[in-house]
Amino acid sequence: MNSKYIVFTVATALIIVGIYQIFSVGKFNYPEYNLKEGQVSEAEIIAPFDFPVLKPATELAAEQEKAIGEIRKPYKLSEDALFDAFSALDTVYQALCAVDPPASPDALAAELKRLGYEVSPDALHFAQRSSQRDKVYEALRQELSALYQKGLFTSLDRDSVLVSRNNELVMVPVSEFTPLTQAAEKLAAAVPEARSFARELAPQLLKANLVIDEDKLSDLSQTRMGTIPQSEGMVLQNEVIVRKNARVTTDEIRKLESLQEAMKDKNARKSPLQETLLTLGLLFYILILVGLANHYYGVQSSEEKLPVTDFLPVNLGLIILVLLTVINNQILGYSNLVIPFAMLAVAAGILVNFEFGLLYGIIEMLIISPFLNWETFSPIILLLATLICLVVLRRQKAWHEYLMVWLYLVAASVAVVLGIGIYKNDSLLSLIRSLGFSLVSASLSMGGVMIIVPYYERKWNRATKQTLLELLDFNHPLLKKLATEAVGTYHHSLIVGNLTERAAEAIGANPLLARVGSYYHDIGKVVNTQIFTENNEDSPEIHDNLDPQESARLIRNHLAEGIELAQKYKIPQPVIDIIRQHHGNSLIRFFYDKAQKSGNPVPQDEYRYPGPLPQSKEAVLVMLADIVESTTKAKTIENEEDIAQIIDAAINRLIKENQLDEAPITLKDLMIVKESFIPVLESIYRKRLDYPEPQKDE
Repeated sequence: MNSKYIVFTVATALIIVGIYQIFSVGKFNYPEYNLKEGQVSEAEIIAPFDFPVLKPATELAAEQEKAIGEIRKPYKLSEDALFDAFSALDTVYQALCAVDPPASPDALAAELKRLGYEVSPDALHFAQRSSQRDKVYEALRQELSALYQKGLFTSLDRDSVLVSRNNELVMVPVSEFTPLTQAAEKLAAAVPEARSFARELAPQLLKANLVIDEDKLSDLSQTRMGTIPQSEGMVLQNEVIVRKNARVTTDEIRKLESLQEAMKDKNARKSPLQETLLTLGLLFYILILVGLANHYYGVQSSEEKLPVTDFLPVNLGLIILVLLTVINNQILGYSNLVIPFAMLAVAAGILVNFEFGLLYGIIEMLIISPFLNWETFSPIILLLATLICLVVLRRQKAWHEYLMVWLYLVAASVAVVLGIGIYKNDSLLSLIRSLGFSLVSASLSMGGVMIIVPYYERKWNRATKQTLLELLDFNHPLLKKLATEAVGTYHHSLIVGNLTERAAEAIGANPLLARVGSYYHDIGKVVNTQIFTENNEDSPEIHDNLDPQESARLIRNHLAEGIELAQKYKIPQPVIDIIRQHHGNSLIRFFYDKAQKSGNPVPQDEYRYPGPLPQSKEAVLVMLADIVESTTKAKTIENEEDIAQIIDAAINRLIKENQLDEAPITLKDLMIVKESFIPVLESIYRKRLDYPEPQKDE
């Protein structure tokens, strides 16, 4: 592997291990016993020291709640209520004294109502005399003070209450306090000359000030909870907690959980040496996985000569998945089944190939496992659902049909969840919950795929199915340009497309890429259309006025000009490769022969296409169809044998000139291609019967 790819691998591994150190070391730094009730233990577990068996959290919480409910609530006399009563009384009397001489009872009642106090005009006659008004005010303040100092309450269900006095709790009979109903009568009795006024104002002056002392109640609750034992029983040192090859019971699970808590209390962490070895081992483990992903990606993409930067998404995807796992599992606390696991594996399958998608999915599972404390249930469901989806997509050839991809992923997830859930004898509620989480994961994954795939298809210039289908649209700017400016080349390209598509299907090549490559293989001819015979019948006259070498240069230039146009319009690289390779390094024979007739030495390289030779089956098909279509069109075809001879001659010529040496195509493939070409060419170029004109009636 290139050293630069190794840098990517090492950097990615270091980042992932760094994330583990930040988020997971503290969580998984104590021994973990990943056993569940009913599971068969593969090893014997012995207590390393004495420790108490903790009660289940639900049981302990229930006991604490019951104990708190039995506590007798402490009360106190609130000073705020008296202050509020005096403030309200002062506000009322400021309104009563605002006008001198006093206003009428009706005016005073209206002013009090504006201030929020409901008092009838009949109850305000006393306010007409200032001496009586002041007397009532003083009497009300004194009575309010006496009532609040004694204590007011709404209702109490006991004969005595616990009251906080001088920072001590004492039991006081309820009779020492005054109910609010009696307090209103006492307040009215204190001012006989304004009894109605006091009664109507009492609800706004009198509030219960015997209230629960929350601070004392909290202290009592904490004290009471401290008396409840959190454990029941002890496990002694060297006592067997779980026996080997025995089913794990509920009590044994509780003992294991208690042991883990005891280890945390004792700070029984891994030693520095153990932690160092753990980090180094994890780093080596991640290096292997990331290196495998990068190496396979580089090997399978070697023909495309990918730049180093194209390896960044492979590594970045693994980092993103780890971050999503950490956020979901350790920050948000959601089920691991919510992780959008399939997103990157499916995107890899679409963008690269099926095999890489499978490998990437397996590597994903292995990389996130340390962050899940090596839990097996969730990763297995996520991986199996992803692999099933990839297999179905490959079989159905529906890589870019995103709705179908989502449906396949959902169906695969449902099948796996149900299968494993039934095997584990999960409850119906647990199955429904797992199915819901899987649906969320599939939806999140497809959302990511719909963002990732189109972006990298454009960035990497990949010839994916969707991209190729878009290039077949006759409204594409380049095809419209070809159809309007080089009509002959356009029709030639369409026929070549029909030929190559049928041949590609016959020999197992990519028929879509073959047709698209055919449509665009001569796109460079739009630059100088008049020098090509299919576009201009008078093109020989142009070349008669040019040197053969110059004519050959102009003809040869349509490759470079086509490549330049294709790159300008962001045509995928495999299509550009067909444009570049469809003539190989063959001679431009017509002008080469013409130059030889001059008698002067003729450098053959000046009359050859630049190459390279065809590197793919699709490029060979376009090369052969290009020759055969042009030759067939130039000759009179009488029968099928004429077409077969033209194809045989073209194949023999290409083999003789070594044009097919670097292409993965066999003689058997070429014979199949010949058989697939013949019906198409015969339907287009075979001479039809000349039907006699109907005789005119005499």
